[in-house]
Amino acid sequence: MVITSPDLASGFQLAGVETFAADGVDEAAAALRRLLVEGEASLIVIRRAWVDRLDTQLQHLIETSYQPVVMAIPDGRPTTGTAATRRDLADFIRRTIGFQITFGTGQQHVE
Repeated sequence: MVITSPDLASGFQLAGVETFAADGVDEAAAALRRLLVEGEASLIVIRRAWVDRLDTQLQHLIETSYQPVVMAIPDGRPTTGTAATRRDLADFIRRTIGFQITFGTGQQHVE
């Protein structure tokens, strides 16, 4: 399931992905809460800009949710550097498979 803006929703739909088009962060937050409670989706993808603006309770719920996994994706404009991108990817992998991976140092940490 992808939660995105109406202008990007059709691209995801053409790829065969179930999509919810939200007009803003409040509408996206309501859809995200509903999906987290229902638990029918195994992966929820949502715009990074919206995740950054969610209330702390919902952000905590995202961070601690293992089913479904919530993944924030950038809006297509570079907003973070390489280190932040690697950190986001490592966090996603850790939450998904239970391993902490450190990129660039050749070391792997297991949690």
